[in-house]
Amino acid sequence: MPVTVKQIAQLAGVSRGTVDRALNGRGNVRPEVEKKILAIAQEMGYTPNRAGKALAYQRKNLSFGIVANADGNEFFDEVLRGAQTAVDEYADFGITLKIEGGRRYDVDQQLRQLSTMQAEGVSGIAVCPINVPEIEKKIDQLIDSGIQVLTVNSDIENTHRFAYVGCNYYQSGVTAGGMLRLMRPEGVRAGIVTGSVRMLGHNRRMKGFSDVLKTMEDSCVADICESLDEREVAYQATKNMLSAHPEINTLYFAAAGSVGGTQAAVDLGKKDLTIISSDDTDEIRKLMEERLIQATICQEPYRQGYRSMQLLFDAVVNNTHPAEEFCYMDNIIRIRENL
Repeated sequence: MPVTVKQIAQLAGVSRGTVDRALNGRGNVRPEVEKKILAIAQEMGYTPNRAGKALAYQRKNLSFGIVANADGNEFFDEVLRGAQTAVDEYADFGITLKIEGGRRYDVDQQLRQLSTMQAEGVSGIAVCPINVPEIEKKIDQLIDSGIQVLTVNSDIENTHRFAYVGCNYYQSGVTAGGMLRLMRPEGVRAGIVTGSVRMLGHNRRMKGFSDVLKTMEDSCVADICESLDEREVAYQATKNMLSAHPEINTLYFAAAGSVGGTQAAVDLGKKDLTIISSDDTDEIRKLMEERLIQATICQEPYRQGYRSMQLLFDAVVNNTHPAEEFCYMDNIIRIRENL
């Protein structure tokens, strides 16, 4: 039998109007009372009348936003596709999705994009944040203004964002290191190509990989370079690193850049490299088919985008946050034989 607002009001010892305001985030409810009402509703399995709620929200012109280093990044095409699919499923609420792409992890650009979202009146933002104090401060300003904010694909420290949706980066790096242990159990001289040292996720992935190398005999990280998630930058940075360190026998791509970086290795005639990448794009699959990349660790980009919009919807429309702060995707191993 469906749970009613009247039943929740009786258990909470408040009026039905108070329950309605709490469940729909309309304000004018003391925080401790609102918390009690929401807890009772969740415990009883209360589900609102979707049709009625949808009609009410259509008049509010709700919109969500995504801000990410997505321009020219094939991986993020899937993140955005997942986000748009989820938003389309809320069509009866009239929700629209605004997208702000970016390149090269430009802090000023991301600050402008977040300010644009705020000026346009979005109700929720999923941001793939650059991990610097300026972005931390801006995220908390958005939250203080009433915008629901979560991080997607990469996290950030020292903010009040309500959730993170994405890869468990440290475990992803550990997984890559574990695969390498099977391929080259000793004597590894690894070159790491990361996206940006200003991205928390990329740093955690490198840390996991490096921690495994420390347990392997006669193995170490020889050098690290940045691709900024761009093919041309990855090509030149990898070429420079391999030229400066001829002892490198392994490349680990801890972010985008594996296509350009692998081409640099080919052009230098480095045919005996062990190469492990991140993500599962058409171009990476082609390189695996050609036996240039031996393994890649995937992170479900479509699901990242889809789930981030679900959580924003629950936060804005249903006034609820997830029970778990970290919504991790699966780290999936791909080799040539299971593409």
